[in-house]
Amino acid sequence: MSDNCLHIIPRHSGEYPQAEKKANEILSWFQDRDIVEKEPSACVLSMGRKGYRFTPNIATIFNDGESWAYRGDLVLHGLELEYGKRKVFFPGEGDYMVITCPNCSQSIDKEEVFDWINDRYLGKTEFFHCPHCHKKEHLTEYIIDPNWGFSNLAISLWNTHYDLKPNFLEEMKSILETEIVVVNMRI
Repeated sequence: MSDNCLHIIPRHSGEYPQAEKKANEILSWFQDRDIVEKEPSACVLSMGRKGYRFTPNIATIFNDGESWAYRGDLVLHGLELEYGKRKVFFPGEGDYMVITCPNCSQSIDKEEVFDWINDRYLGKTEFFHCPHCHKKEHLTEYIIDPNWGFSNLAISLWNTHYDLKPNFLEEMKSILETEIVVVNMRI
């Protein structure tokens, strides 16, 4: 059996401001609705970090959630709030990725994109010229399929379904004060 993780990432340039403070605000949102337990536990896969185990109320953020969302029998089944260093959030399985320029709609070579991602991760630059139309755009403006995310803040939901309710996503946008990217990861 494999594990999955659903990452919700704010779409922004540079560093997300006050990422730890925002992570605590998000944790409060989940705890105020009794979606996660109050005390941290080893319910996420990340090394050295603890998460917050889901309660049956996790079902409230998914379409038709009552039929499948809560899995109390899973070791990895919780909320992880990632903040601090820049990270790249990607689907994990397979080698499939298509990146397209938002201006000319041309596909860009995957190896070139990996160089861009590395440069962004290292803090060298976040803006890249399309090799076809030569327009310069922020990495988050390029269309990446399947979704990838780039931030120093993320909400990660371990071993849940992917069918989030639109009102939940709108609430996360409101809390994060920006557009969001949802990355479905399977390992």
